[in-house]
Amino acid sequence: MKISSLPGRSALVACIILTACAASGPDGAQAGTPSGNTAYGDFLAAHYADAQNDPQTAARYFARALQVDPHNSDFIAGGFMAAELAGSPLALALAPRISGNALAAMTQANAAAIAGDDARAEQFFATLPQDDATGLIKPLLMAWAMVGQGNSQAALTSLTPDFNANGFGSVYALNAALIADAAHDDNDAAQFYTEAAAGPTTLRLAQMLASWLARHGQQDQATAQLAMLAATHPDLEIALPALQAQVSKPVVRTARQGMAEAYLTLAGSLDQTSQSYLQEIFLRFALELRPDLSAARLLLANTLVGGNDPTASPTQAELRDALAVLQPVRPDDALYAPATLQRANLLAALGQPQAAVALLNGLMAQNPTDPDLPGDAGEMLRAAGQCAAAIPYYGKAIALAGSPAPPGAWSLFFDRGICEDTLGNWPAAQADMRQALALSPEQPYVLNYLGYSWTIRGERLGQAKRMLTQAVALDPDDGAVLDSLGVVDLRLHETKTALAVLIQAVEQDPDDAEVNGHLGDAFWQAGDALQAAYQWHRALSFNPDAKLRAALTQKIQLHFGGLH
Repeated sequence: MKISSLPGRSALVACIILTACAASGPDGAQAGTPSGNTAYGDFLAAHYADAQNDPQTAARYFARALQVDPHNSDFIAGGFMAAELAGSPLALALAPRISGNALAAMTQANAAAIAGDDARAEQFFATLPQDDATGLIKPLLMAWAMVGQGNSQAALTSLTPDFNANGFGSVYALNAALIADAAHDDNDAAQFYTEAAAGPTTLRLAQMLASWLARHGQQDQATAQLAMLAATHPDLEIALPALQAQVSKPVVRTARQGMAEAYLTLAGSLDQTSQSYLQEIFLRFALELRPDLSAARLLLANTLVGGNDPTASPTQAELRDALAVLQPVRPDDALYAPATLQRANLLAALGQPQAAVALLNGLMAQNPTDPDLPGDAGEMLRAAGQCAAAIPYYGKAIALAGSPAPPGAWSLFFDRGICEDTLGNWPAAQADMRQALALSPEQPYVLNYLGYSWTIRGERLGQAKRMLTQAVALDPDDGAVLDSLGVVDLRLHETKTALAVLIQAVEQDPDDAEVNGHLGDAFWQAGDALQAAYQWHRALSFNPDAKLRAALTQKIQLHFGGLH
C-alpha cells in the first residue's frame, strides 16, 4: 500500500565573500598544476572529499599536500577554506599566508581576541571590506574590539550612526545596548534596548531584553518577553522554563562574547541555501570565541544537515558532524532541551532509534506534561519499523493531549492507526483513523489511508470513492492519493475512469513500483494486454518490496507464462 508522506563549494564560498578568489604564497607562487605525484593525489582526494561535503577529510588531504609542496597557492587557498569549514587549526596556520582575504583577516582577529590582544584584533577587523556581509558585521566587530581595550564610549560612538542604516539598524542598536549594559551605563542601555526591541523577535533578542528587564525589577515584563518568544517560535516552548529560571543572568559580559554574538547575528541573517557555507563559517567563528554559545550550536547543527533546504538529503558524515556540534551542550544550559531534541532527531536519522528515544525519555521525565515528546518517540520508533514499541508512546501522547482531544492531535491517532494496521489489528486501526478524521475532516492523508484500506478489503467502496475523491480535490498533485482513487475505480469496474486517473498518478510518481503496477492492472482490465505487461515489467524494474514483487511476478506468470 502506498501512503502519502507527511510534510566544488569552497571556491563558491571564496568568491562570495573574499576579496581575492585566488591566493598567492609569500614567495609569489601562482596557482598552477600541483607538483609531485603524491601532492597531486592528495590534492585530488581533497577535492573529492570537498565535493562529498566532508571538509574534515578535505582539510587532512590538503595538509598532506602542503607538506610536499608548501608554497603552492592552490593548496594554501583550498586548505584554508576546507579548514575553516572543518573548524581545523590549519585555518589559522594558513591565514597569514593569504592576503586580501576577509575570512583570513577574521580568523587572525579572532585568534588575537582569544589571546587577549584586542588592539591587534581591531587592526585586523579594520582591514575588512565595506561591501557584502563583511560590511554589515565590520562595525560590530570593531566596536567590541574597542570594548576589549576599555573604550566602551568610543565603541558606542562608532555604532550609533548606523542605527538607521541598511535594515540592520536594530542589530547595531542591540549591540550598543549590550555594550552600554556591560559598562553599567544604564541610561544609554535602556534607550538602546528600546530601539532594538523594534526588530523581529529572535531567541537572542528575547533573552537579552528579558535579562535587562529582570535585572531592573521588571520581572513580569521579562516573563512576558519570553512567553512572546515561545508563541512566535513554538519549537522553543520546551526551553521556556529554563529560560525563565536563568532570566536574571546577563547574556553578554565580555568583548569576546560580544564578538561571538555579532557572528551569530550575521549567520542568522544568511538564510538562503546558497549562503549555507558562509553561515557555517561564521557560526564556527562564534563558537571559537564562545564555546558555550548554545544558540550557535543549534543553528550550526541545522546548517550542517541542510536545514534551510527542504530537498536536502544529508550524508551520514554530515549527520555525525551535526551530532558532534550539539554534544557539548550541558544539562544546565537553558537550551539543553531543544538541543537534546535535535540530537534525538539526528540519532534517529542515523538509524539509532533506541538511543534517540532514550534521550527523549530523559526529557519526558523533566517535562511530564508535554505531549509532543512521547509523540516524537512514537514517530521515531514507527519510522524504524518498531510499531509495537511505538504504540504505548502514542497512547501516552494522546492522553496528555487532553480530553476531548484538540484538532492538532489527529496525527497521533493517524500514526498509531498505521502501527495497529501494520501489526494486523485493523479494528483498532480503523477506530483511530475515524478519530483522526473526526478531528481533521479535510486531512487528505487520513482520507487516503482509510479510503484505500476499505478498498483493498472490499468494504464500503462507495464511501471510499467519495473520500478519495475528496482527498484528490484537496491535494490534486499527490500521486499516492490519485493512485488510491484509481484503485477504487477499478474495484467499482469504472475502468475508463480508473485508467485516466492512474495515468495521472504515474505522471506524478513515475518511478513508484506500486503505482506502475496498478496502472498495469487498469490496462489489463481494459483489455490491453500488451500495455499491462509493459507496466508490470516496469514496476518490477523499480525494486519493489518482496510482497509486491511476488504479486507482480504472479500476474505475469499467470497471464503470460513467465517473465520476458
